[in-house]
Amino acid sequence: MRILHTGDWHVGKKLGRIDRSDECERVLAELVQAAHTAEADLVVVAGDLFDRALPPFVSLRLVLTTLVDLASTGAKVVAIAGNHDSSDLFEVLAPYLEPVGISLVHKPLRAEQGGVRTIPSRDGKSAARVACFPFLHEAQVVDFMDPSEEWFKSYADRVRRIASYYADWMVAHAERNIVDILAGHFMVHGAVPSGSERKLHIGEAYMATSGALPPAFHYGALGHIHQCQRAPGASAEAWYSGSLMQLDFGEAGQEKFCLLVDVTPQRTRVEQVPLTAGRDLIKVEDTLESLRARADELGDGILDVGVLTDGPSPGLADQVRDFLPNALHVRAVYERAATEQVDREGMSLDDLYADYVRRSSGAAPSQDLMLAFKELRDQVGVAL
Repeated sequence: MRILHTGDWHVGKKLGRIDRSDECERVLAELVQAAHTAEADLVVVAGDLFDRALPPFVSLRLVLTTLVDLASTGAKVVAIAGNHDSSDLFEVLAPYLEPVGISLVHKPLRAEQGGVRTIPSRDGKSAARVACFPFLHEAQVVDFMDPSEEWFKSYADRVRRIASYYADWMVAHAERNIVDILAGHFMVHGAVPSGSERKLHIGEAYMATSGALPPAFHYGALGHIHQCQRAPGASAEAWYSGSLMQLDFGEAGQEKFCLLVDVTPQRTRVEQVPLTAGRDLIKVEDTLESLRARADELGDGILDVGVLTDGPSPGLADQVRDFLPNALHVRAVYERAATEQVDREGMSLDDLYADYVRRSSGAAPSQDLMLAFKELRDQVGVAL
């Protein structure tokens, strides 16, 4: 079987004031071309197709179009819900996409009720059985788990138990020329996050151990972590495909891939296929003059700019964007004097604001800044 493994599309995600819809569309087209070129038998999308549970229509259209385009390459498509996706939306859409070769799985299900999908190869000589393990919320009830025995254990124990259920089912129903795949959306302990993942679902409370990947699986197609990497300590060959493009500055400098996986019952070979249509996110720090000289070098990248200065510099962002129009964040970088804590009880609004500026910038507010604050206060009618 030849499998194209992808995930963490996060369609609809913006970066500050920058709408990246066109960029996302180009990357997804690149993904479809990769599936076409590879003549993949199966495309696994390991969750987080959307960036939010209720996506805008333009994002919904792009995801559905991409899924249909992937299926039109001759591959079958299996997509599971991630922590950013709506399981209800997946459940509603599933019956309309199934006839065109696209399986959406909204929650962990019994193997015989859709939790395991059997996908034949193009030539019909082999097949993959895909155990589908969408994101498990901490309080989510899984029908085939015994709540009296299992539901009061740790999150890691529950993830391991569900994965073991699928592995045991596959062993009990072993067939020749069948490869067993786990498609999961969870974090394995030791995996390296980018910092752009949703922090609520990355901490210890949502951490699974490497034991969540039993050796019965020939490959684990994982999502949730945005940096492409092999799942650490796993008994089975298992990878995170990572996000399709650098989603925020926690991913600056990362190369992006989809994974082409050739798998037989005897061996698994994983190839990283570069995805290059996304714009680079670049962190840069230099003097104003040096940044101006480097403008051509920084090209079309989206920038996080630190300007080396002697202190606060009003209007700095406008100066930088005159020659670096793609500068999303601009901040002055200078040595900040330590500020002592003061008792703010009974302080006037003007004094409170001045104290805030001193603590946040490390320097006293300028006369012009305080004058602007007072004019704004007068306009909105806020009393001292």
